[in-house]
Amino acid sequence: MEDTDPSEPTGPGPSPQRQSRLFTLLYSADEVQQRSRQIYDEMLARSPNLQTANFTRIGADDLERLFAAYDREFFRGRLSEMLLEDRALPMGFRLSGRLVRAAGMTTRLTRPVRTLGQGKGKSELEYEYEISVSTTLLFGTFRDVERAVSVGGLEVHDRLEALQRIFEHELLHLAEFLGWGKSNCRAANFRSLSRRIFAHEAAYHDLVTPREQAVVAHGITVGDKVTFEYEGVRRVGRVNRITRRASILVESPDGRPFSDGKRYLTFYVPLPMLQKLP
Repeated sequence: MEDTDPSEPTGPGPSPQRQSRLFTLLYSADEVQQRSRQIYDEMLARSPNLQTANFTRIGADDLERLFAAYDREFFRGRLSEMLLEDRALPMGFRLSGRLVRAAGMTTRLTRPVRTLGQGKGKSELEYEYEISVSTTLLFGTFRDVERAVSVGGLEVHDRLEALQRIFEHELLHLAEFLGWGKSNCRAANFRSLSRRIFAHEAAYHDLVTPREQAVVAHGITVGDKVTFEYEGVRRVGRVNRITRRASILVESPDGRPFSDGKRYLTFYVPLPMLQKLP
């Protein structure tokens, strides 16, 4: 049996050959810094949205630009090759205001597709991949809270650096999905790839959360008694949850029953509209 050249395309789906193609990627910390900075400068020069390092707007097309730059500079075009093999190129990119616990998310969907052949039709797998980035965490960082911020165990100094480290982490998930069919950033395989390709020191992110921002900017935390105006009526309740807005529970006979035996109406209120009560 002839050996397969790991640099050659191997067809759709995860395979040992794909894994070999990914594990041949290795960069020193200096190389990582140089290539990352090149992408940083390229994004500022070419994106119509990212006008400054602490940009205030971003589009899904910026994630597509990041993908093209990282695939070129770090993956030698292999991600695009594998996506093309899976008939999943172009892949999806999305900005999410609903992601509040994770800075990013990479998903892989598979579904069987019936194909016509000789005699009975046979089923093949079709793949879809999507990378999402949390705008809630991204824009909540480098705003009101002044503290050191790290992503992937590396300190970042502005929003664009944070975006790059988040995106690098998600690209590693994509690489694992393409090569192994599954991905787990807490497992040894992911940690090995992250060190070899991006010199990441950890798999966690320490971005500013909506809860942290609420405390610093508005002095409000979960459990606080607050008042706010809704449709001309002044209401009083308690903060139950904080995401982009605060979830406020207001006691009312018209509300849903909760485990404490009382009924509450739920209001979603922007933090600046809340006034904390003693």
